[in-house]
Amino acid sequence: MPYDKEDPVQRWSTADVPPEKRMDYFAAAFGETVYPLSMDPADAVNFSADVSIAQLGGLTVCKTVGSPQRTYRRREELARTGEHTFHLVINQTSWIAEHRASLRLFPRDVLLIDSRYPIMTDVRTPFSAVMVVVSEAWMRQWIPSPTLLAGQRIPGNSLWGHPLASYLAELSPDLAAAPPLPLSVIADQVGGLIALTARALRDTTLDDTPAVRALHARILDCLMQRCVEPELTAVDVAASLGISVRTLHRSFAAANQTFGDKLIEARARIALRTLTSSLFKRVTTAEVGRRAGFQSASHFARVIRQRTGWTPLQLRREAHAGNFDWDA
Repeated sequence: MPYDKEDPVQRWSTADVPPEKRMDYFAAAFGETVYPLSMDPADAVNFSADVSIAQLGGLTVCKTVGSPQRTYRRREELARTGEHTFHLVINQTSWIAEHRASLRLFPRDVLLIDSRYPIMTDVRTPFSAVMVVVSEAWMRQWIPSPTLLAGQRIPGNSLWGHPLASYLAELSPDLAAAPPLPLSVIADQVGGLIALTARALRDTTLDDTPAVRALHARILDCLMQRCVEPELTAVDVAASLGISVRTLHRSFAAANQTFGDKLIEARARIALRTLTSSLFKRVTTAEVGRRAGFQSASHFARVIRQRTGWTPLQLRREAHAGNFDWDA
């Protein structure tokens, strides 16, 4: 990629290469500067991206403006990843992620990514995103157990999520050229906001009362047991547990989850386990989806593709060839 040693900001654009090479160019350049990833070739038509990256104290700030795209970090990409890092991501549009859980993120929500775990991202509209990359050692200065925060949606309108999101959204690689504050101060501001946000999330979720945690575990257990029922609703689960629907939804909200997302996640796990098992290789993919609780083959295929990058049939072939481990 083009790089000016006198400019503290690295910049590159897919506009510098022919259209048919733009997606490969982006994946290769992003892999060199941030971490390895793969792209969904279905998004290659009209694909574009402009990226700028700079060091701001202990932070690496990457800003990407691009067209709709799906990205994946699976076993192959994880194997090519070097240093263990954490990545704070904020997007100006809604997007979907699979990272230790199924997540639907809204504009200005923040997601903390752990480079050791698989991830799928799906952005269906043109977007502008900021990613802040830090080392494990840097993160542990502010959060003793950062892995506990990884994979959680940090709402951009929550008590400390709002100032964290606002600060991250204003970070730009161009600040490296003429920073308004010492770079170490900018980095410390990010660290302090992360620590306050983590504390707030812990207070509302992990430090809840034993009774509340036990109720949420019961709800999840019931949902897992009944998720294969195609017509299952929150009303059904609440009734079987003898609680109100409002109580059920409040339990999910306290854990930054929704009933719908957890239901799809449970069905997807059953389907993935079935598709990748040799015991069910004679069961058609359509039947696998039906048994997992999906009401339509198209929805089933879309969910599996969002999580793995492959159709159910492609996934089955890759898994039986030893090229995919969904529970990595």
